[in-house]
Amino acid sequence: MVQIQGYKVNKLHMENTVANGTELQLQNQVKYNVNYMDDVHKCVGILSFRITDGNMNPFEVQIDMVAEFTYDEGDDKADIHTQSFDQIYPFLRQIVSQMAGHCGVPGLMIPIMRLNKDTVTVGGPDQSPLN
Repeated sequence: MVQIQGYKVNKLHMENTVANGTELQLQNQVKYNVNYMDDVHKCVGILSFRITDGNMNPFEVQIDMVAEFTYDEGDDKADIHTQSFDQIYPFLRQIVSQMAGHCGVPGLMIPIMRLNKDTVTVGGPDQSPLN
C-alpha cells in the first residue's frame, strides 16, 4: 500500500500579462518520475506541471513539486508509480486553483488525470535521473 508522507513545492511561477478578455487555449504538460529507495521501502515522486497558451499569449503556470511515499514490500513498481501520482495530483490541483485565484484568474481548475499503469516504464538504478 502506497502512502504519502509529505510533499513540498520547489517551484511556483505564474505569468499573466494577457489583456483582459483574451480567450486562452490552455495546454497542460505533466512529467512524473519516481525514484526508489528499495532498502527502506520509500520513494520520491517528482512532478513537473506546466500550463501554457496554445496561441503563444503571455500566460504560463509552472509548478515543480516532490513528495515522499512509503510502500509495502512486494508492491509492484508500476502500481507504486500510478498510486503515488494519484495521491500527489489532488494537491497540485488545489495549488493551481488557489494560486490562479490569488493572481486574478478565478475558477482555473485543471482536469482530473489518471496514469495508465500499462504505459509506466520502470528503469533500473543506472537509469535513474539522480545517477
